[in-house]
Amino acid sequence: MTKRLYLEDNYMKDFKTTLDKTTTDGLVLKETSFYPEGGGQPGDKGTLIINNHPIKVKNTRIKKGEIIHETDIQDFSVGSEVEGKLNWEYRYELMRSHSAQHVISRYFQINFQSETVSTHLKQSKSRLDFQPLRKISPEELTEITIEINSILAKKLPILIKTLPREEAFAYLREKEYQTKYLEMVPKSVKSIRIISIGDYDFAACAGTHVKNTAEIGKISLISTKNKGKLRERIFYSVH
Repeated sequence: MTKRLYLEDNYMKDFKTTLDKTTTDGLVLKETSFYPEGGGQPGDKGTLIINNHPIKVKNTRIKKGEIIHETDIQDFSVGSEVEGKLNWEYRYELMRSHSAQHVISRYFQINFQSETVSTHLKQSKSRLDFQPLRKISPEELTEITIEINSILAKKLPILIKTLPREEAFAYLREKEYQTKYLEMVPKSVKSIRIISIGDYDFAACAGTHVKNTAEIGKISLISTKNKGKLRERIFYSVH
């Protein structure tokens, strides 16, 4: 199992470790701060330096507990020293988008009694699917954008903590988190990572986040698209 350094420090831009395994898809390290795609967040990109040779990481994904850094070159000896360097600009934009997503999702849960059923984060334009949700007019989108930006402007701290499974579930239910997601967590998972945004939002999440809503800046709700009965897709950007 790869040790996931990003769970402890979302701002770790570079690190040193050793090569644990080579595969036909890429390299597995003993530990890494590269986030593997999942939960709607894309995998990290960056560079691995092995034997003074820089190797481009095109994507990062997870398979059976192993985090695979997708590279074109895998011909290295297991145990080799590795220096990892994130494409920080790419990662940081995704962190801002992910933290923004939590605030947007909470807003629609409170004001429209609608849950987020799908998330896809990108640098430029991310999207969220909500259900049940009626069609939102362009005028409403503009007003909602203003209201969400007023929440972000409060400079709410974004904190991360890990609790034992049952304690975490009780805590999240008390905070009115989308409880159906808790039922999807495998029983083998004994502890839950919780992201809190001030007193506004509390969620189980393994993704990467900024430390304060001030870092998000402002968001724009761009457009909507119907995806079926009472299911609406909302596109947004962070700027």
